[in-house]
Amino acid sequence: MPEVWVYIFGGIIVAIIAMGIGYTLLSTVINYSQRQEAISQFSDFSSNVNAVCLQEIGNSMTKRITIPTQVRVIYATDDTANPLVTVVDRIKNQELSSGNNTCLQFKDEQALRCYPEPPKRFACKVQMPYIGALSEEEDIFVAVNKILGRASGREYELLINKTSGDEVTIKTV
Repeated sequence: MPEVWVYIFGGIIVAIIAMGIGYTLLSTVINYSQRQEAISQFSDFSSNVNAVCLQEIGNSMTKRITIPTQVRVIYATDDTANPLVTVVDRIKNQELSSGNNTCLQFKDEQALRCYPEPPKRFACKVQMPYIGALSEEEDIFVAVNKILGRASGREYELLINKTSGDEVTIKTV
């Protein structure tokens, strides 16, 4: 009779371990897919900025971009070697960034992912607000998305506009 309890207890432990491994694998796959989607959207966004830059003055384009919570910030800069240390207040206050590259930084990475890849640069100077997904406590939109069961993150609609011969301005709509 005691061996039956050993089998039951052992089966429960094996089931708990299997569920833990399954949960870890599933969360890793979801995290990786959101990361790849963020990189894809950033690449598409940067290509749109470059396309507007190469057009005539006054041309514009609207782009919708969804930033998952893994993304720390997207901004324009000339200093592609040194990532920003503090960005939360810059995102909250919609401060403007300026430069000839657009860069993306994930929260768990120190390096920047910039487009075009340095030493290349856009032909135009890009001026845009710092954008990113803040935590639920700091951003009501992220909290609402979580409550509604949507993917956690922040959605932006951006107007990309060529304002002069060598300047592109990006504004949130």
